[in-house]
Amino acid sequence: MENKDERGTEKLTIVTSLKVTTIYLLLILALPLLVVLSLTYLNRNSKLRLAQRLGARSIVYVGGLGVIVHELSHLLVALLFGHHINDFRLLITNVQESGGALGYVNHSWNRKNYYQFLGNALIGTAPIFGCTLVLLLLTRFMVPAVYQWGLQQTASLLGLPVSTNVIASPVNWLLVIIWIVLSVNITIGGFDLSDADLKSTIPAFITLFVIIGLLLFLLILLGYVAVVHHYLLLLLSWFILVMVISVVWSLVVNLLVRI
Repeated sequence: MENKDERGTEKLTIVTSLKVTTIYLLLILALPLLVVLSLTYLNRNSKLRLAQRLGARSIVYVGGLGVIVHELSHLLVALLFGHHINDFRLLITNVQESGGALGYVNHSWNRKNYYQFLGNALIGTAPIFGCTLVLLLLTRFMVPAVYQWGLQQTASLLGLPVSTNVIASPVNWLLVIIWIVLSVNITIGGFDLSDADLKSTIPAFITLFVIIGLLLFLLILLGYVAVVHHYLLLLLSWFILVMVISVVWSLVVNLLVRI
């Protein structure tokens, strides 16, 4: 049964807490993982089709910025988790027509260091969030009307109030065109996790899944379900906004290379 303590926090039964925790875990980890895999498939397919039509080096010209953001995301998160950087190249411009890596970050870590081990879960998937963050910032400063509308829609969808300091202004079509070009470039070159990225992510991701699940279960069982729910909705409002931008551009690019 459910009850409230003297502070008004709602306490749930163990069974109910487990159910709520499962739902939150799906929203926090499983849903992002599904989006990441979908983005990887879409953009890997886009680059393959583009290379077949215009040659492997075409990716450097139309996706070079995305490759740089991709590798830089790996690099920064690896440093954040204390990994040793052995070597890196943010962009390889002399890629062979037969294919090959457009960039790389070679890093190593102490297998006895649990913090560094857990970092693999975020290092491998860092380009998805790094590229999305860059797209979000480009949208915020180049097309603020789109940014403001998107933020309002996602917050409204989740039943959250939204306030923003973005001031409505006339559309600057030059900035819109630049925004489109940069967004397409980042989408083509950045949203593609390699097999090595995915392979290194899985063990740490499973461990991270268990740890977050236990923390959520304890918070919910102790009566902080309302607090968890509130901050989860805030997190989801930002997540939905940035993922919609990413998925929309990935779909647009994939459709264009099929024409």
